Amino acid sequence: MIIREQLSQELEQAPESLVEEILDFCLFLKQRQQAKANNQATETKTNGILDLLERVKEIQAQVPPEEWDKLPHDGSINIQN
Repeated sequence: MIIREQLSQELEQAPESLVEEILDFCLFLKQRQQAKANNQATETKTNGILDLLERVKEIQAQVPPEEWDKLPHDGSINIQN
């Protein structure tokens, strides 16, 4: 808490115009931290999707081509109930 106390003392002694600038700077830093957190969350989601797609490719590679040829090529129009 020493740093907070020191900051508080500096704020007490600073002219009002400087206090306004300090507040603006603090709000800017807070906004930047939130943007970084949002970017990290987005990257995590993207990485998760890319990992899933990579896993799907691995599974698809294990299926022989002749099995893929058995599937309808026309969007399942020929599948009968």
